[in-house]
Amino acid sequence: MKTMRRLLPILFLLAFVTAMAPLRPGSSQGKKQGQGTTPGPPVTKTRIEVKQFSGDFEQWQKSLIINSAEKVTFRYSTDEPAATSAIWQVSDKPFSSAPQITAAQAPHVIASGALGQVPAKGHVSLFDINFALFAPKTPPTSPKSYWVFIVTKNAQQQPVGLPSVPAKIVYHKSTQPPTDLSGIPGDKPVPMPIEISLSSFTVNITNEGSGDDDPYLFVVAVYADGTTVKPLDLAHSSVRIDSPSKTHNNLGMDAFSDDPKTGKAYSIPSSVGHFEKGILPLSGGLSMQMARNLSRVAILVITMDEDNTSDSAANAGRKALVDNLQKELNAAIRSLKPPDIPAIQEKITAKVVSAVKKETLKDWWTPWGLFDAADPDDFIGSDFATFSYAQILNAGAKGLPIMLDCKSSEGSYTINGTIREK
Repeated sequence: MKTMRRLLPILFLLAFVTAMAPLRPGSSQGKKQGQGTTPGPPVTKTRIEVKQFSGDFEQWQKSLIINSAEKVTFRYSTDEPAATSAIWQVSDKPFSSAPQITAAQAPHVIASGALGQVPAKGHVSLFDINFALFAPKTPPTSPKSYWVFIVTKNAQQQPVGLPSVPAKIVYHKSTQPPTDLSGIPGDKPVPMPIEISLSSFTVNITNEGSGDDDPYLFVVAVYADGTTVKPLDLAHSSVRIDSPSKTHNNLGMDAFSDDPKTGKAYSIPSSVGHFEKGILPLSGGLSMQMARNLSRVAILVITMDEDNTSDSAANAGRKALVDNLQKELNAAIRSLKPPDIPAIQEKITAKVVSAVKKETLKDWWTPWGLFDAADPDDFIGSDFATFSYAQILNAGAKGLPIMLDCKSSEGSYTINGTIREK
């Protein structure tokens, strides 16, 4: 029996000055003044960060550029032992965070808000600030900066500890050129029919030994194109997915036929490797070139070797893979705010690739029983290829080659085929 393989971010000036004043050192018993080690200057025990992007691209950092007066999300944490509550404040000028400051060095607070109870040590608390309440409605041509910081308070609602080092928000008019709305014709576009044909698989290294493998394929075709992906309505966008439901013996061979043999190429049945679909460029104000480049088609192949996993468990595993892949890719697209074209490109290309190749194999299969048998089916390997509408169109009827290298320590298969305009 084979070993099972498992796959893999102000108060008023007086209050502020009070909060930043250094503590007066007391005398240590048994020591005279001037003896011992001089303590270092106080440091803040409170931190604040601002959120950039969302979903899988979420980042937390110390500064952010915004091009409209909108809500911005922050998070903060504190290790200040006497703190029970906190407030956020916004200054429209830079200020000193040293323990002793002059009036000229203090912040000029233009907005503030209560945050309630501070988060427990080691935890963070999120909050939003609506910059529309105090920032100019029209984005300024010259950048305007704001400094957002946290002041912690004790049970008597007095400032305690040093305020956080501020997060900087820079607000200015976008320097990006206006979106070109002329590239998409007014008439309803006609889908381009395409054909995906996985024609053969070659056994490079067998799993059980020459003539002893029972290979089968999980095949998934993904269409992230203008048919269901709308850059100006991402909340209701989705991808389309095709995947044959049959798993075990879907290549029409088993160990009893003395196949497959190392170095030999075998045909893939059309019921497993043949797909036909109509695809469209993305719409919504993109240039024709960009619309065609962002519209994508992808093909994923996962190679398996049958052992003692039941047919029903293997089929349920494939369905769970497809259903969760659909859910993941839909969520990836819907998490964006239009019309952020570079971010759309990230989702439709790199995100699709990483979600399919890594996350599906790492997290999605095991709970559905695919590897729960005493002698479970072996995962041989997987590979993925993606093509743009423009690439398929330019290749014409001749098409583009598909070559997928599916390998692991369990074996190695190569899948060959083509994708073309039909």
